[in-house]
Amino acid sequence: MTATANNTLAAWHKLQLPHGLGTNFVTAQTLARSAIFSTQSYGPKARRPQYLSKTQLATTETSGIKVFQTAGQGLDQGDADVFYELLRRVVTSGQETHREARIYFNRNQVIRALGRTLGGKTRKLLDDSLDRLLHAEFEFSVPGLFVGKSRLILKMLGPECGSETAHDYDVLLDVELARLFDGGQWTLLRRSVLQSLRGNPLAKGLYAYYSTHLSPYPMLPETLRDLMGRKGMQMSKFVAALEAALAGVKQATGWAKCELELTGTNTGKVVVLRGQRARTPASEGRMKATEAVVDETAADAYGDI
Repeated sequence: MTATANNTLAAWHKLQLPHGLGTNFVTAQTLARSAIFSTQSYGPKARRPQYLSKTQLATTETSGIKVFQTAGQGLDQGDADVFYELLRRVVTSGQETHREARIYFNRNQVIRALGRTLGGKTRKLLDDSLDRLLHAEFEFSVPGLFVGKSRLILKMLGPECGSETAHDYDVLLDVELARLFDGGQWTLLRRSVLQSLRGNPLAKGLYAYYSTHLSPYPMLPETLRDLMGRKGMQMSKFVAALEAALAGVKQATGWAKCELELTGTNTGKVVVLRGQRARTPASEGRMKATEAVVDETAADAYGDI
């Protein structure tokens, strides 16, 4: 049973995007501020976890958010790419404010949208991601927004016998997820940035996480390691990967600062400053009167159309 901050039925939001979403992505802050989508690369040396009982995932300690995975396999950044594309299609489909938002698509369409090369391998990777997204189950406790159970994909009809029809997937996202977007608790992710970070899942996870903060606070690498779904990774190895990933994020975003401090009051902590350019007093006033994350990323969305 689901308990929420109010008794209204969940429905997909019509997001306030002055210039539209374009080809960019949108995600709930809860999803980006937790270890739902691990930055671990799974394979023979790192086996994908299987959740057979309620397991708490890492979240930011100060947020009050609690997320548990109760079933399914662990998800990664490749799965996040697929899910963000599904969310993008809901937002751009004209089905906002509906309780149900069905998404019909051909696998090759989505593969192209994700910037992947067409082929049997990429079709299988997409099929596997969709299967994991379907079977993953979660419990959320997000103060003021949502307390209850949800899946990412509620129902799905897939291709039969590998046929390539006009629409070989029929996907229904779980509308309960829409509650995580209440109160403006969402952010945009620039497609151009994610594509430039392709091949570096840690950098992609860091970009999504820091995009949800106007003024990120300094954070210990140990905390980021858990948030990025790499708990248990040797600290020295994680720090080496972290420094390279932060450099990649800084280059891709143009953020003023994105690094592990080696001196000063924040020595040993990761410091991120998202400002990109000096602003006039008038523009500073306008920024304080608006939601800077939405305005900045919406402008980015317009530029990427």
